[in-house]
Amino acid sequence: MAEFFKEHSLEAVLVIAAVFTCCWLWMQRKSLGMAPWAVPVFAAAHVLLGVACVRVFAFLESAGKGEPGSMSLFGAVFFLPLLYFAGSKVFKRSMAEVFDTFCICTVFTLFCARINCLASGCCLGRVIHAAEGLRWPVREAEMVYYAVFLILMIPRVRRAVSGGRAYPLYMLSYGIFRAIAEPFRVSSSAGILHIAHIWAFISIALGASILIELNRRRRCKG
Repeated sequence: MAEFFKEHSLEAVLVIAAVFTCCWLWMQRKSLGMAPWAVPVFAAAHVLLGVACVRVFAFLESAGKGEPGSMSLFGAVFFLPLLYFAGSKVFKRSMAEVFDTFCICTVFTLFCARINCLASGCCLGRVIHAAEGLRWPVREAEMVYYAVFLILMIPRVRRAVSGGRAYPLYMLSYGIFRAIAEPFRVSSSAGILHIAHIWAFISIALGASILIELNRRRRCKG
C-alpha cells in the first residue's frame, strides 16, 4: 500500500482534496446558493483548475525550461482568485462569500500538495548536517502553517464573520511564511534570495492592500 501511494501520490492527494472540497462546498452550499448537483462538479473543477494553475505558473516562471510536470504553488495563490472573481460575477454571488469559501478549498488542496512533495521527495530543505543527512523541515513547516490557518479560519467562515478577509489574510500570511522559509529551501539560486521571494513579496503586498481596503470600506459603512 505504501509503495502504491508513493507511485501514485499525486493522484491520491488530488482525490483527497476533491473529497474534502466536495464536503466543504456541501456545507456551504446554502450561503453560496449552490444547487446540490453543482457541488461535486465545482469540487472536481476546482481541483483540476488548481493543478492547471500551478503547472502553468511553473512553466511561465521557468520560461518554458522547467521539467515536465513541474508545479509552483504560487500559481494557485495568484491565478485562482481571478477565477473566483469571474465566477462571482457570472453567477451573481457575493464576492466575499465566494472568496472566503473557496479560500478554504485552496489551502487544503495545497496542504495535500505538500504531502505529495513528501512522498515524491521534491521541494527539499537545505542540508543542515551533511554527515547525518539532516535537512531543514520546510515542507513540514508549511503543512503546519496550512493546518493552523484552516483551524483558525474554518470556524470564522462557517459563522460568516470573515467578511471576505480569508483570502487576503491567506495571501499576506503565506507570503510572510514563504519569505522567511525560502532561504532554507533547496533552489537553483546560489544566493539567499530566490525567485520565490518575488512572488512572496507580491503576495504580501496584495494581501495587505486588500485588507486595508476592506477595513476602509467597513469604517465608511460604520
